[in-house]
Amino acid sequence: MSEKSDKKDEVKIKRLTFSNRLKARMGEGFKEQEEGFLSPLSIFEADKIIADLCLDCAGELTKNLDMLHGYWAKMKDLGVSPERTEFSDKMFLCAHEIKDIGSTCGYDLLAHFAESLRDYVGRTELNMHAQVVIIQAHLDAMATVLKAGVKKDAGPEAEELKRMVQKAIEKYH
Repeated sequence: MSEKSDKKDEVKIKRLTFSNRLKARMGEGFKEQEEGFLSPLSIFEADKIIADLCLDCAGELTKNLDMLHGYWAKMKDLGVSPERTEFSDKMFLCAHEIKDIGSTCGYDLLAHFAESLRDYVGRTELNMHAQVVIIQAHLDAMATVLKAGVKKDAGPEAEELKRMVQKAIEKYH
């Protein structure tokens, strides 16, 4: 906005500023509109859910491992068929769930074997005998890890189990 003074060539400029009262009234809640913002309450609630999950982690892992064994018992004697593919898909999802829970709750070695099994089931088209040996090696290693309560994926026991599963993979892959 400009005003002219009495002097003919002199121009005065007046700058007007407006405050955005809407933003001020929105306060901290306005940050929630920003991309990537997570409210502290949401983070607290998510941490609580994870802590509750980890309280019964061993039970949840055992339940999933039992399901995995059940799928495998039904699948291993089937020939190539849609039913075998269906059980393979269920094994993939169950191994993925074990990997996620194990990683979240500190069962790193179990998560390692579950991820390896998930990847193997998801990508291979090997002959039936190779699948039987490699999948069974993974399941045996996972059961041993859970029963022994070995959590970390380092140490002599962990390395020995990894070596045994790797030998099965190399021999039949």
